[in-house]
Amino acid sequence: MTPRFYAKKQRQLRRLVKRFNALLQQQQANAIRELEALKRKIKALVRELSLVLSPFQLKKILGSAAVLLGISSLTPANAQMFGPAQQNPFGLTSLTSYLAFPTFADLDKDGDLDLVVGEYNGKIDYFKNTGTATSPQFAAHQTNPFGLSTAIGFAIPTLADLDNDGDLDLLVGEYYANFKYYQNIGTPTNPQFTAPLTNPFGLTQVYYIGSPTFVDLDKDGDLDLFVGEYYGNFQYFENTGSASNPQFAAPQKNPFGLTGINGYIGFPVFADLDKDGDLDLLVGEYYGNMEYFENTGTANNPQFAASLTNPFGLTQTDYFAIPAFADLDKDGDMDLLVGEYYATFKYFENISSVGTQEKMLNADILLSPNPANDFLDIKTDTRFKTIQAFDAQGKLIQTFNDNPSRINIEQWSSGYYLLKFIDSDGYFASRKVVKE
Repeated sequence: MTPRFYAKKQRQLRRLVKRFNALLQQQQANAIRELEALKRKIKALVRELSLVLSPFQLKKILGSAAVLLGISSLTPANAQMFGPAQQNPFGLTSLTSYLAFPTFADLDKDGDLDLVVGEYNGKIDYFKNTGTATSPQFAAHQTNPFGLSTAIGFAIPTLADLDNDGDLDLLVGEYYANFKYYQNIGTPTNPQFTAPLTNPFGLTQVYYIGSPTFVDLDKDGDLDLFVGEYYGNFQYFENTGSASNPQFAAPQKNPFGLTGINGYIGFPVFADLDKDGDLDLLVGEYYGNMEYFENTGTANNPQFAASLTNPFGLTQTDYFAIPAFADLDKDGDMDLLVGEYYATFKYFENISSVGTQEKMLNADILLSPNPANDFLDIKTDTRFKTIQAFDAQGKLIQTFNDNPSRINIEQWSSGYYLLKFIDSDGYFASRKVVKE
């Protein structure tokens, strides 16, 4: 794209922000629909312009509207990057059954994350974290601990404090798409689960297989239930009760602009992957791919864009990609553990330069052309000590010193790359590059 193209996009963004602010001042009830449409357009432009503008420049254009738009954090989404897959890390071992449905929670309240895994045969395994919050190490698994029992099959667990009593309860999606609820009647440090109830709180069956996850998508203070099912569709059960007494409405199929995934059987998880204050959706599927749906709406009114397959350096797993997010190294970003068909685990460490342990720099950096074919010109008023280039797998492929104004990328393969600009004090800025 040419600088003239991006200049036009900047003017368009300024016009939309001006219109957005004018509608807010008018406070007209009939303006709600137009405001929502403007939000989506503005967010799309911000994503596009993040290729060439710094967070500082984007904030300057958006002004106070950034907060109301739900994009007050402008760490670029294109800085998100996962490292190469690691097989069965942290002392984890494969299970004897097929499939591994993982979810993380601190079940013993010792300050680190434990791992709960469902299996194809309906059993539930507990891997206690005997390491630390920054360096996990998992003990040998215990099967059906804490009074748990075997489900019919396809035990897909998710944990949440559904009765607001300070401990974690368990909901399990199972074969034939019922939901089993195990109330925790123990303590926050010593869980003990009751015999399961089938489809409580007004829940109903979904189609064939139900993969549940709890999430507060409407920001009303209680947990809603989001479910992936067999043909790749989604069912959303809004919690119309309360944080301590849930009651779920009839399910809505593929809400918030979502479409079904490309493969069979969706396994959804939520995380704020682009650091814009709302929850994005990552879905694993039968063929081992992961589909990413960016939330282009707001924190309390989600709207999801069309999916991207295996973004951020993620790679296909060995059938049945079943993802679980957790900050396993306590560096401020979300790492990813994926269960696979043969009950093994793949771990993708988040190596993005957006964690709490590094220092972000608001620098004006213009890369052109971008996408590029041979040479990439760099225009900036900031002097950088080093420029590091990472490929889509998060591997450092090249380092440039002496603050170059042009770099040669002829030898790079086509695809996405991340450039990390580091000054003499260790502060940095990140930009995405597309090699044609």
